[in-house]
Order: sequence, then structure tokens, then C-alpha cells
Amino acid sequence: MTREGLLTSAPEPPFTAWCVHCGRRTAAPVEVGVMERGSSAPLIQYACPEDAVRYGAGPSPADVIR
Repeated sequence: MTREGLLTSAPEPPFTAWCVHCGRRTAAPVEVGVMERGSSAPLIQYACPEDAVRYGAGPSPADVIR
């Protein structure tokens, strides 16, 4: 082990989110919903890839292209 290896910080973890269906943390979150809130930023809901199909993940005619 080198001195640099001991003194450098650990790499940043990838983006993770909690699944709204099963409650597990996933490193591959799929956006399945957005809750608009009056005076603050919208709340984005994520699901794990296994549960994303339950929410109809994917574009729909009502979606706005960003």
C-alpha cells in the first residue's frame, strides 16, 4: 500500500435512489413519476429496473420532451 493510497479519499459513489415500490436502494434508478409541489422543486420518484414496468416507465403522449 502506498502513502497516496492511504491518504486519498474514496471515489464518489454512483447516483443511487430508493425504489418507490420495494424500498430497496438501486444504482440503476428509473424515473417513474414527478410530484409537482407548490413552492419548492418537484419531487422525482424512482424505481428499480425490476419494478419500473409496474409504473409504465417510458415515454407517454403526455410527457414533455426535455
